[in-house]
Amino acid sequence: MDSLAPTGVSRVLIVEDNRDTADTTAMLLRMHGFDVAVAYDGRSALQAAKGYDPDVVLLDLSLPDIDGHAVAVGLRRDGLDRASLIAVSGYAPDADWDDVGFDVHLVKPVVNEALVALLSRMQVAPPCPR
Repeated sequence: MDSLAPTGVSRVLIVEDNRDTADTTAMLLRMHGFDVAVAYDGRSALQAAKGYDPDVVLLDLSLPDIDGHAVAVGLRRDGLDRASLIAVSGYAPDADWDDVGFDVHLVKPVVNEALVALLSRMQVAPPCPR
């Protein structure tokens, strides 16, 4: 098997300041077999991503400390190139989203079954050797 072949999503970092939403989503994804980490603000997300190396980041755009666009830029700057970034917002996508590399945009409220189905069919590159 080619070591650069895409693999299925296993690690998901949820970045959401609404703790109930974050924790409920984490519980749902864990029930479906995903390994999940949670950050409740942008600075925590940037820290968590360094040690966790997520396959996917579910990133709320309206965070209390750093907005989600800036977090996405920071994640990419910090070397998180292979992870898919999923923007989660109560607003429709805007032109800035392509600039920071969001792969998908979900509008709140996110339907649980749709989220699980999306993550189940996503493919990501394996971690780069360090």
